[in-house]
Amino acid sequence: MKLFAEYFTTTYRHLANTLFSVILLSFISSANAQENEEAANLLKGFHQAQIQSYFTINAFYNFSANDGDKALLSDVNEAINEVNSILNGLETYESVEYIKGDIGAATEKWQLYKTTLNTIINDILDQGYADLRLMSDLALQNQEFALQLSEAYEKVERESGYSPSSTASQSRKSALLMATMMTKYSARTTSNVSQIFQGSATEKTIDVLATDLDKQLQALLSSSSGEQKNTINAVLTKWDFIKSSYINYNEKNVNYVVNLYSKRIIDALETTSGL
Repeated sequence: MKLFAEYFTTTYRHLANTLFSVILLSFISSANAQENEEAANLLKGFHQAQIQSYFTINAFYNFSANDGDKALLSDVNEAINEVNSILNGLETYESVEYIKGDIGAATEKWQLYKTTLNTIINDILDQGYADLRLMSDLALQNQEFALQLSEAYEKVERESGYSPSSTASQSRKSALLMATMMTKYSARTTSNVSQIFQGSATEKTIDVLATDLDKQLQALLSSSSGEQKNTINAVLTKWDFIKSSYINYNEKNVNYVVNLYSKRIIDALETTSGL
């Protein structure tokens, strides 16, 4: 009887320890999954805010050359609203201590940029032209906002230990490069004024960026499979249609076509990144 009692006690303890280990492992796994989901959402938000920030200034450059076009003004406001919405979503993660300050800094930079953008638009609507100093400020503030988002993105990866898949990372990198190129192209082709302020003399020219993007898309195609590969093939078809316009950006102004296909490429790359 005593032996049975000892056996029962030992067995009970073993089962209790096993159950505790299972519960602890389950808790840890659940916590890790939650942290990864949190990091994934932060990365998604910072990336999308960058894309939409380029859309705002790109749409503005197109509007500045056609200030009577209400559809183009609507494009500006739509992109602004998208960034507002994304930042509101990111602010729900301010309880994540390591990224709280970066979210606040990004919001401050966005408010400054948005104020400048709205001021210039109102000047154009009221008097038909904009202050050159404000045009310069606008481009610099857009770059500073994008840089803040990029740094926050890298910080999340570093602090959380979570990184998207290789395909997702490459797709996002290519989408950002496409958005940058589109903005630079619009700045050059829509206004002799705006082109002065989009980027610095030390940055790569549009044709060099086009070569970089071509290499990135080819690498993305090689590393993808299944439906992702089909999507990248479709992206390359669109890219082939406008690539020469980017490479020979000084020869012919086809801004509408370049914008149309560039946005379609960005949308497709966002799909392959799993957003």
